[in-house]
Amino acid sequence: MPPSMVAATNENEVRLRKGTSLNERLALAGAAVILCLVALPGLGHLPNEHWLGIAALFALLFGCLLLGAALLDRNVVWIITAGEILIGEQRPFGKLHKKLIRYDEISGMHLRKNSGRSIEFSLVFETESGDLLTSPPLPDITQVHQTTVHIARLLRLPDPEPAENPLDAVNAGIRLGKPVNPKRVRGLKVLSVLLAGTLSLPPIYALWSGKLSALGIAVWSLGAIVTFMLLRYLHRISACWIAHDGAIRIERLSWKGTTEVETIGGDDVEAIDVESGGRKDSLYVITIRLRTGKKIRSPPLAGKDQTHAVQAEIIRRLRLNSSGDA
Repeated sequence: MPPSMVAATNENEVRLRKGTSLNERLALAGAAVILCLVALPGLGHLPNEHWLGIAALFALLFGCLLLGAALLDRNVVWIITAGEILIGEQRPFGKLHKKLIRYDEISGMHLRKNSGRSIEFSLVFETESGDLLTSPPLPDITQVHQTTVHIARLLRLPDPEPAENPLDAVNAGIRLGKPVNPKRVRGLKVLSVLLAGTLSLPPIYALWSGKLSALGIAVWSLGAIVTFMLLRYLHRISACWIAHDGAIRIERLSWKGTTEVETIGGDDVEAIDVESGGRKDSLYVITIRLRTGKKIRSPPLAGKDQTHAVQAEIIRRLRLNSSGDA
């Protein structure tokens, strides 16, 4: 588990971490060294302005950047206890720098939603001297409100305004994916028609002129396959999960623009797993295997730890045995 997602929480202490583990640093540094070694022979073409020399130069620069990130990235830990925050920062092979912030030095605290692939929240503290201190990301995306209130009470601060977080366990229903919107169906219809029409024009012209080739047939077949895939997986693209206490409501858009609703209770579920989303290594989905043998996949989530946290909350809401269904 990455250090940024690890926190030790008890009644008297909260720990927030951000940084890269030793194994991750070694893997990144190894990849950077290999990239540099591969690029070095290509630099011989650089004086002649050959494209191979230019590509090798860019690869070498990128490898150096990766190596620098592996060697210079900081590890940060915040230890929040009753009345104070202890901040520790350290670079590889460097000294540990500590800073202590007392509760009477803090004038305010608020939640900040971090933009990016995944939903993350950090705490921003304003000191009496006017400085702004931003914490590492809060570890469990489903417990943001609870963690924030806990920290505020440790530091004798008023509870901050709750942030909009569709995955927070404080919500009556946690939402995975965007709410269904009929406009998305219209957009997919237009895209399918344009794609199929564009890819069909060359083979139609070739057929009319009597010059139909294997390439034209392949292009038309590709258009037909893509259009079919859009039609076939429309329900997956437009799905929205809302996990309530005891059941999951799954909303999908049909090709006609109407909303189809399916409700799954805990008694219907055989197991709940986490799988790779397929498109990128950083995307994951929650897979529900029903007792009927049917598999249902959630909208993708960014980050394995975030997905596991949502999985645990869904298991809790469906009152399943986490040891057997996680």
